[in-house]
Amino acid sequence: MIDLHWATVTTIIFGMIFVFLGAGLPVAVALGSVGIASTFFFLQGKGMGIIGYAAWDMSNSFILGAVPLFIFMGQLLLHSGISQRLYEGSTAMMGKAKGGLLQTNIFACAIFATISGSSVATAATVGYMAVPEMEKRGYDRRMTMGSLAAGGTLGILIPPSTSMIIYGVMVEQSIGQLFIAGILPGIMLAFLFMAYIWMAVARRPELAPVFEIMAWRDRLAKIILMWPIFLIMSVVLVGIYAGFVTPAESAAVGASIALALALAFRKLTWDMLWSSLLDTVRSTSMLLFIMIGASIVSGTLGLMRIPDQMTSWVVSLQMPPVLILLAIYALYLFLGCFIDAVSMVVLTIPVVFPIIVKLGYDPIWFGVVLVILIEMAMITPPVGLNLFTIHGIRPERPLSDVIKGSMPFLVMMFVALAILTVFPAIAIWLPSTMRPV
Repeated sequence: MIDLHWATVTTIIFGMIFVFLGAGLPVAVALGSVGIASTFFFLQGKGMGIIGYAAWDMSNSFILGAVPLFIFMGQLLLHSGISQRLYEGSTAMMGKAKGGLLQTNIFACAIFATISGSSVATAATVGYMAVPEMEKRGYDRRMTMGSLAAGGTLGILIPPSTSMIIYGVMVEQSIGQLFIAGILPGIMLAFLFMAYIWMAVARRPELAPVFEIMAWRDRLAKIILMWPIFLIMSVVLVGIYAGFVTPAESAAVGASIALALALAFRKLTWDMLWSSLLDTVRSTSMLLFIMIGASIVSGTLGLMRIPDQMTSWVVSLQMPPVLILLAIYALYLFLGCFIDAVSMVVLTIPVVFPIIVKLGYDPIWFGVVLVILIEMAMITPPVGLNLFTIHGIRPERPLSDVIKGSMPFLVMMFVALAILTVFPAIAIWLPSTMRPV
């Protein structure tokens, strides 16, 4: 093993990763290549066995089986058209709420998040239903796009969440507890978004034109149309919370119900099933290869004891834990401007998580905080994926409209992060009441 200071080795490894990513290499290829090269160079080939072990251990993880099943569940509801009931029902439920369809955007994203573990899928699904209707009614474009981009981020905070699964697998924490921990913070963030809309429209009514409210009978009929989504949401979340099923089992049950509903509504065709399966395979393969590449890098770092040495160095600084925590927040906010959410998690967790544990912070709480930081990255230029997703609905309009419309919601995320830091029980309390599986 080459004798170099741990800080030098860490700088070289992460520098190589950013160079490869900047050169346009796929994330999985960049991570895997750097991991293999680091093992060969710094360990002089003595740790090459970690490559095969990392690939096998990650791909053989039982809990990761929940990822394709949750994705498949969401794809079935999307391609079968059942999710289209969501926006009409959400509009009816919002009624006379100040902000009209802007409030509906947030509410619909929060509900769709319970059947989709992806921010991009949530933003795109609700966005394609909402944008034409809101343009026809004359809503402010920036507020429209901002509410959809920000609302879509709820897709990875409110369970199920692929990001929480990835985090839980990497740090060996309960996926079920992580899911349940995200419920109250997710509701809190949705309310903060809706509160901002209410205040903005109260000050500038022209942002959200008043439209005729449906009669109670018509509203009730629209709300009832949402029963398939409420059914799946209840089965998945209640099953996990009550300890009846594991997250992987709940994913299987949810996907089975979605398949049965598509069949019952006569929407199940070979083309629809093929499209759902193909999108599921694409998303799952991308995530799995990224995690395998990250495992090789983290395995190499572990063999060189870099996380341990970095943790010892941070503790030796004798700084207040909250200042170190704020520095970690700043790191994620900075990285979120340049790399995508999944890459940010798999790159940093092997180094950051030991520090968090050493400082005495709860791993479940930090998982929720990490997801909020990832959400902020989703609407932070220049690589915020939700910004480009919403812009893609109306590409003829400037991207700056989406960015400017999202910034006030980014401020609300800062508020949510501050509240969760001061009152960690918001995330920790509900999981502590769970019945063990």
